[in-house]
Amino acid sequence: MFVDFAAVKAATTMADVIKMLGLKLKQSGNQWRGICPTCKGAGERSLVITEGKGFFCFTAHSGGDQIALVAHITAKSAKDAAQEIAAWKGMIPGKTPATEAPESEAGGSETKKLAPLAYLEPEHDAVLAVGFDPEFAKAHGIGYAPKGMMRGTIAVPFRDEDGNLLGYLGIEEARLPADFMTNVVPLRKRA
Repeated sequence: MFVDFAAVKAATTMADVIKMLGLKLKQSGNQWRGICPTCKGAGERSLVITEGKGFFCFTAHSGGDQIALVAHITAKSAKDAAQEIAAWKGMIPGKTPATEAPESEAGGSETKKLAPLAYLEPEHDAVLAVGFDPEFAKAHGIGYAPKGMMRGTIAVPFRDEDGNLLGYLGIEEARLPADFMTNVVPLRKRA
């Protein structure tokens, strides 16, 4: 069953997840602290949840967003955790919430366009070290990712023959070949 992770995260706050899971934590402003019920770590600050930033379990040395928190506490996969949140929020998995643009009827979720990562830093020292010119990097959507799943890498977009963004490659250490070009790699579409 398809679960739109972005839609689930957009519709759910950390406070919602805390309520859904029935967590007993101490709140101070936009932050909650307490003992992780899964890891049962020592100390009243073994689990820290901050609205708008995510959670971190100091016992398990792991953290993440709302979906990752549910997965951690319930020991489920991220997909199962997203489905659980969607069910709790009254969202129907596979359907787009009213706050988002509807999907085309013909293509379904497979034709949804991926949005470029707006927070990439094309002028970061790591981008220069790999060999990208900052102007070139900016023009092609390449940059250092200070946060998110690509955090700590140089994110290089890859696109289909129509120019649609398919995803990103994360470069940690590399040197560009002298003849590097931004050619589009044609991908064979399934019939």
